[in-house]
Amino acid sequence: MLLSAITRSLAQLPTPAMLRPLLLGLVVTAVCIVLLGVTVGAGVGWLVSGVSIPFVGEIGGAADDAVGWLAGAGTVIAMAFAFTPAAALAIGFFVDPVADAVEARHYPERGPARGRSMGTEVSMALRYAGLAIALNILLLPFYFIFPPLPAAVNGWILGRSFFDMAALRRDTPARVRELRRSVRFPMVLGGILLAVLTLVPLLNLVVPVFGLAMMTHLYNGAHRRKGGA
Repeated sequence: MLLSAITRSLAQLPTPAMLRPLLLGLVVTAVCIVLLGVTVGAGVGWLVSGVSIPFVGEIGGAADDAVGWLAGAGTVIAMAFAFTPAAALAIGFFVDPVADAVEARHYPERGPARGRSMGTEVSMALRYAGLAIALNILLLPFYFIFPPLPAAVNGWILGRSFFDMAALRRDTPARVRELRRSVRFPMVLGGILLAVLTLVPLLNLVVPVFGLAMMTHLYNGAHRRKGGA
């Protein structure tokens, strides 16, 4: 199931129907990554700037240099952790073009989806991006203890957010929960693949489009197996 979704998504990426959303996805994802990374990095710099030690006063000299390096390192780390929320946020701008292209080619019997406004899609994507940021900050200390944990956490976030964005174009939240449970393992495994790809330069920019196409296949496959109820 998952392997089929991966191969069919990869095969469709270079087709004309996917070209526009793919190019849009590259731009939107890059912008989201930069904005989130720089914003969080600037927050780190603000927190450590002008640090004052009790009975000593504000640090300076070499300590200031160390603070500068810390702020710079914080920006780099923030950029790395920004990929998952950026990917979750980016899909809000091109859910329909990607899902429509996949369904028109592989599931034509379903006809046009009712779709939703871009404002609704972006609002939903913002919620998932916020969840990604909150969970990564909360679990950050444990990432150093158990290195595979970030891939599992971000894989769950990406898998669920992409699946829901594709499924809610057609089905009710209750129905989506039912279908999601039926493909929980391949959904999370596919999300982990996406989480790993977010760490690969350049490939991370196509993660939202590729991931959404893959989860559109998983959703429609689950719908078929459930008899289209």
